Amino acid sequence: MYPSQPIAPEGPRHAAPQQLGHMPGQPPRMMNLNNGGGKYSAIASFVTYVKALESIDPRNFPDEYAEHTDRIRELKPFLRAHGILDVMDIKNPEVAALIGV
Repeated sequence: MYPSQPIAPEGPRHAAPQQLGHMPGQPPRMMNLNNGGGKYSAIASFVTYVKALESIDPRNFPDEYAEHTDRIRELKPFLRAHGILDVMDIKNPEVAALIGV
């Protein structure tokens, strides 16, 4: 026969996960992409404005079109600083001309 095993005390068998620096109602730090020094927000903003620009007719909505082109131009230094423009090809020739690539 085998010796008897000690019985574990009743209660949780696993420790509760530690959430360092996590505030209720906020995503965990690793999921908060806007704390990365602007890299993720610049990329997300660029893609958002380019998609919006492609869906706007400049003849019917000239003010909105101009606003999006201004925002895309403003993002160029951030994209260049993070090396995004070194590894990404801009397929839309109009957008490529806006940022000078």
